[in-house]
Amino acid sequence: SLDLKKAQIALLELRAECLKEGSIHVPSRARLSLSTFGPEAYVEQERARQKQEYRKLMAKLRYLRQVHYVEMIKEGETRLYRLTAKGKYELLKLQFIEHMAAQRKKKWDRAWRVIIFDIPEYMRKYRDHLRGLLKDNQFEMWQLSVWVTKYNPEPALQDLLKYLGLQKHYAIIQADCAKCSPRVIKVWKQMRRKKDNIEDVDLHARYWREQKRKYQKKTKKKM
Repeated sequence: SLDLKKAQIALLELRAECLKEGSIHVPSRARLSLSTFGPEAYVEQERARQKQEYRKLMAKLRYLRQVHYVEMIKEGETRLYRLTAKGKYELLKLQFIEHMAAQRKKKWDRAWRVIIFDIPEYMRKYRDHLRGLLKDNQFEMWQLSVWVTKYNPEPALQDLLKYLGLQKHYAIIQADCAKCSPRVIKVWKQMRRKKDNIEDVDLHARYWREQKRKYQKKTKKKM
């Protein structure tokens, strides 16, 4: 599971609502069409449900406005909510995190991805933040501007860097290391061994948790 902050979760939930409804258009009052409903009892139940969903949505939007992820624009009696620059960046970052988490669940295709970037000094803030983001998503650092992963970061990484205006300052090389130099192959093996050790520790801990659970269950039955 992903370790997300409250604001990030609210932003993802809002995205899900937008995908379901097609937009973030919210009228000033909840208007309901009864033309396609069935019996009167069902109409009242549906009206109550929609009002409850409307209140939840408005509470979510108020919170996201407080953290400056969305802003409200008025057009007559209609309120429109849209993402701020901060909100757009945060959503793209979350989509990248989701993408990498999904990639790690897939079977490895035996190819490595080398991410190389040369970001100008005046964009140092973005450069440092990119390093932190790659590290948090299990990329391995060769040099400060050269990172490696077993998993395909595209197109999520491209979308994020394009929004930040960094698309001209990075490149991704997909490498099959059958013909790599001995030094590079050594690094690959070190990275693989490091990951295998972590997995071995996890399996070992899982085994003993299972043994403890079985013992407790057996003891409980005797009592």
